[in-house]
Amino acid sequence: MAEIYLTRDLTDILRWSYITTGEVYLAATVTSGLSYRGGNMAHRPALRHLVFLFVLIFARAANASSCAPPPGFQDGPHPVIAAPDQLVSHTEVIVVPQPFSVVLDAMNKPLEKTINKSDSLPGVSGDYMLTKGEFGSPGSRHIVCLTDGTSTEEEALEHEEVATSSHFRYIVWNYTTSKAKPIAYGVGEFRTVQLDAGHTRITWTYSFKLKTDVFPGELGALGRWLFRVRFLDAEYAAMMKDVLNGYKQDAEQRPAIPR
Repeated sequence: MAEIYLTRDLTDILRWSYITTGEVYLAATVTSGLSYRGGNMAHRPALRHLVFLFVLIFARAANASSCAPPPGFQDGPHPVIAAPDQLVSHTEVIVVPQPFSVVLDAMNKPLEKTINKSDSLPGVSGDYMLTKGEFGSPGSRHIVCLTDGTSTEEEALEHEEVATSSHFRYIVWNYTTSKAKPIAYGVGEFRTVQLDAGHTRITWTYSFKLKTDVFPGELGALGRWLFRVRFLDAEYAAMMKDVLNGYKQDAEQRPAIPR
């Protein structure tokens, strides 16, 4: 699932939800040190705040630049998506006690703040844009870097949004993690719908196409069943639940926006 940029506009960089504790600590340390050296900085709070802001932007850019395409990477068109009966799918659903606008805002955060490392799966550490502009519009692509040092490529396929619902579909391929050795590509889809003035349902479906020349995909329908039971409905489902619960918790902490 994927959704971040190496070059973000200033508004995104300064959103507190995007700034890590380490970045804040770095900025605070630098400005604190300046305040105690020379005397002038300590008596000029506006200048201290400006330096603090500059260090935050620098730290954010440094973090973003740590993600890059893997060695030998060659970009190209995404794989042709197979018929549904050739894919292995899993769906998770959650209802959030907030209106659509609040839930959508809670979901609008970078992947490194969304997909966390677990005992069995890596998390997301950052991304690198392959196309101009932000990720999310159809055709936009980026490299998604993982916490185990590997990466994937992701492209947005569809993105529709109206007053009380949204639909986002994307494809992920070019996995370099050993966990994805049997996977050719994955297709994710989010459908977010406001049920009433105070409740919104998020439905996330993830479908994988297995390689047909390695286990378990070489076993056909039996291999797809094994993959579902041993991985998709287990480890991957746990990650999906964790992401949706994160959206719910974030949305619940936000005030409802009057419509």
